[in-house]
Amino acid sequence: LQVTVTDPRTVALLFQPVLLRCQYQTVALDPPIVTWKYKSFCPTPPGDNGIVTSPGDVPDVTSPCPDAARTVRIVATKQGGVVTLGDFYRGRGVTILGGAELSLGPAAWGDSGIYICTVTSTQDLEGNNEAVAELVVLGKA
Repeated sequence: LQVTVTDPRTVALLFQPVLLRCQYQTVALDPPIVTWKYKSFCPTPPGDNGIVTSPGDVPDVTSPCPDAARTVRIVATKQGGVVTLGDFYRGRGVTILGGAELSLGPAAWGDSGIYICTVTSTQDLEGNNEAVAELVVLGKA
């Protein structure tokens, strides 16, 4: 099993459609389970309002912080042809297209963060089963 993200960093404008591209290769005959998970960026330091208005204002995601300091939630899961959305994403134009591409529909303020594409197959346990994509949503400059 080998999972890759085509664009590890995506910058999108508020209210524009977003597509995070995740691809996988597997020797399994049955379709795997694809899960996209969202993790917010680490909290901003005091005095920083966290609003991104230009690419130069992109948060520093290299400094690690524990998941307890972030918002973590399931975006969507796909098993066979059935896509199930996490509670936070119901009612939005969110789905998993093709094999494992996450379509977020129009980008919202809360969409900036780290997205983890995980592919699980009981028939193919070797290799790397997840990849990470970063999304930054910009407001109008």
